[in-house]
Amino acid sequence: MKAISRMAAAGLLLALLAGCGAGQGSYEWAVEPRLQADKIEPLAVSGGGILEGSLPKDEALLDLCAAQQGELWGLVDGRTGEWVVEPRFSQRPTLCPDGHLLATGPDGALLSDPALDRQLAAYDPELQTEPGHGGLGVEYVWDAESAQVRRHSWNESGAQSPVLEPEESGELLPVRKGVWEYNELEGAQVMKAKPKSLYAAATADGKLLTDFVYEQARPGSGGLIAVEKKGKWGYLNGQGELVIPCKYDGVWSQSTDRDVQGNDSAVWQRIWPAPCLEAGVVVRKGGEYALLSSEGKTLIGFGSYQALAPAPDGLVWAKQGNLWGLLRPVSAS
Repeated sequence: MKAISRMAAAGLLLALLAGCGAGQGSYEWAVEPRLQADKIEPLAVSGGGILEGSLPKDEALLDLCAAQQGELWGLVDGRTGEWVVEPRFSQRPTLCPDGHLLATGPDGALLSDPALDRQLAAYDPELQTEPGHGGLGVEYVWDAESAQVRRHSWNESGAQSPVLEPEESGELLPVRKGVWEYNELEGAQVMKAKPKSLYAAATADGKLLTDFVYEQARPGSGGLIAVEKKGKWGYLNGQGELVIPCKYDGVWSQSTDRDVQGNDSAVWQRIWPAPCLEAGVVVRKGGEYALLSSEGKTLIGFGSYQALAPAPDGLVWAKQGNLWGLLRPVSAS
């Protein structure tokens, strides 16, 4: 039985002010520190170009987090603080772009485990292991000729770059300048991002909100989009304003066997910024963590806890005395 029901979690969210991390105040333990883990990170999408490090679209999967204990990884419930899968994976579990769990056994090979699938199905019927899924790569490119955003996608079957329909995304998009290139598999011209070009933020209907000045950008969540400048991360709001300056380190690491252009031979790793969730944005600086609102106000100051990590439903993971628990804001009476 889960310690916090979805109905109770929904009630908590209704008690919060609207918007990502909009409310300020003191915090209390929703789940007392009791989980022994070295690290907790979101269960994020792995590979797939701009999708790398993003959150899953399935709401049920947003509740899951990856947790490391010693050399092994498992899955924990971000609402109850309980293990969903005890540590057994040799590498950090991630999701393919289609939502399948990519988890590795002791030999480092991807698992296809019916017993584990049954365990996962009890949590989410759609969640299952997938040993050889080829994920779709995606990036958003700016077509200067038409002043529109194109969604360039690719896999082993080919590539395509249709104009993005505005209804496909209500979030801000990271875009790079596009260049036309002939794709042999498709037998047609496709538009892909210009190599080593900088990022800007845009809306799905083709409105550029910034200049192309950012070294990296991640898909938006909670009304903010994360952008990197001079190796540090900050956040833009829906008007393209830098509400959280680019002075913070990444919070969690993601690695892939493909680079952002889809080259299978490349192996790389990045430290990604945290998403903006209901509780706010977790940021890291000099090894210390803080929680900021979507306007950049401090909700939990640096050094208040050993570590912080994103959690769903208006909660935030906090590490105290080497144990993890879940914090929630104290509602104003």
